[in-house]
Amino acid sequence: MSFSEIAILSVCAAAAGAVNALAGGGMLVAYPVLVAFGLSPIAANATATVALLSGGIGAQFGYRKEMKGSAPFMRGLVVPCIVGGMLGAFLLLKTPPKQFAAMVPGLVLLATFLFAAQAQITRLAVRIHARLIGATAESPILAAEFAAPLTPAASLLAAQFAISIYIGYFGAGAGALMLANFGFAGLMNIHQMNGLKLWSGMLTNVTAALIFAVQPSLVHWPMVAVMTVGSVGGGYASSRVAQRVSDKSVRIAIVAVGVAMAVWLAVSAIRSRTM
Repeated sequence: MSFSEIAILSVCAAAAGAVNALAGGGMLVAYPVLVAFGLSPIAANATATVALLSGGIGAQFGYRKEMKGSAPFMRGLVVPCIVGGMLGAFLLLKTPPKQFAAMVPGLVLLATFLFAAQAQITRLAVRIHARLIGATAESPILAAEFAAPLTPAASLLAAQFAISIYIGYFGAGAGALMLANFGFAGLMNIHQMNGLKLWSGMLTNVTAALIFAVQPSLVHWPMVAVMTVGSVGGGYASSRVAQRVSDKSVRIAIVAVGVAMAVWLAVSAIRSRTM
């Protein structure tokens, strides 16, 4: 790789790491850049998954305090996340590259919508759960009297299994689905929900990354090395500026990037078919 390529990849990975730490959605930044660098859609997906892994693991450590008392949930989520991640990764490897390339613009648009509506989806899920347990319209949704469950319900684990399949396959935007799932299940502490989201995403992505890593000539390891450094650096830097940058500003920027990338990927897919 040339110096300019290394510089672009480093900036891209730093931005993806910062976005993941601030609001999630780093795949929406990293994936299109890797495609633009000439990787096939499946190779770009696999490479981005491996490259951004370290940032996700680091973010999990940042939620240690918020995860106190969550051990039953963390244990219960292990099997659905790992098995779902395996299935999703294998489904990706079995998908013909041209078919996946045709699907990607739609997946990016879906991920962009989920990313943009993450807060609204989570609030809706919590409100629905509150009504199901008899909360009145005047009662605060996050009131202490509505105790969160102490152990994960079978429905939560089943939904996480399905979400983990998607994460192993593509994954962008899955954070909104996981937060909604936790809200439907009765969890109400947003910090605990975010910690469990990071835990579930880490388990699933580690599983998928291991499967991608053993595939011959799938992961572009020089790019992974460059992007890993950038991702960690971006995640660390974002923690310094998180209080200065509003969540709304970050979301608007990423939604704009997601829509633009979906259009670009769609045009590229159409051109490749006509050539």
